[in-house]
Amino acid sequence: MSPTPTPPARPQPSTAATGANREPAPAAPARDIATAPTPPAAGAEAGLVAVTGAEGFIGSHLVETLVATGARVRAMVQYNSFSSFGWLETLPADVLDRVEVVLGDVRDPGSVTGLVTGVEAVYHLAALIAIPYSYRAPHSYVETNVTGTLNVLEALRHLEIPRLVHTSTSETYGTAQTVPITEDHPINTQSPYAASKAGGDRLADSYHASFATPVVTLRPFNTFGPRQSMRRDSHRHRPGRRGPAHHHPRRPAPHPRL
Repeated sequence: MSPTPTPPARPQPSTAATGANREPAPAAPARDIATAPTPPAAGAEAGLVAVTGAEGFIGSHLVETLVATGARVRAMVQYNSFSSFGWLETLPADVLDRVEVVLGDVRDPGSVTGLVTGVEAVYHLAALIAIPYSYRAPHSYVETNVTGTLNVLEALRHLEIPRLVHTSTSETYGTAQTVPITEDHPINTQSPYAASKAGGDRLADSYHASFATPVVTLRPFNTFGPRQSMRRDSHRHRPGRRGPAHHHPRRPAPHPRL
């Protein structure tokens, strides 16, 4: 009878493979999400960026500035029965040649995904504004400012787009408790509009913390200049009366914008 073969000795794990008896690797240095370079998303077109709320006061100036810096812009404009592109219609032809206007709605996930596919960065400005109206129709503010922002964040996460600039408002701070107001000032929302914008901000913060979504949030204060809304003085500019609202042949349609 042949002797029973001795089973081979089981190899022992090496310290190189397990890390035993080794000093722990130093932690990677923290990176500032606002300034750290990020690789382009797979399939992104060089120099192509997306802007929501592009037809608005700030959005139209941003589009103009982005084009001036050499970017190509895909600009979302909310569909309206006036066939209006808002303040984008007042931009020079050579600027508009580098702008792809896309009709859509941030409340619709498909619209948002189509807008941001293939871009290197997203500037999210679309919002339903005006504090007084938010008391009358608060649900509409949540749908645009909270759910719309969620749709942007989800599209950015799934498509792995390397940069989102989310636009908020100083209204999230409420009445100033300290002057000047800093980023450490407490959030104190005093209207449904402010609450909806703060909700969008918190979503952006949570996506950064949970999914490392590369997002920064801006909170403009008293923004003013050309194309500024005249809604506070609208009672003085009824149809047939001359005023700042009639300086352009087509007045931008009243739809969500920042």
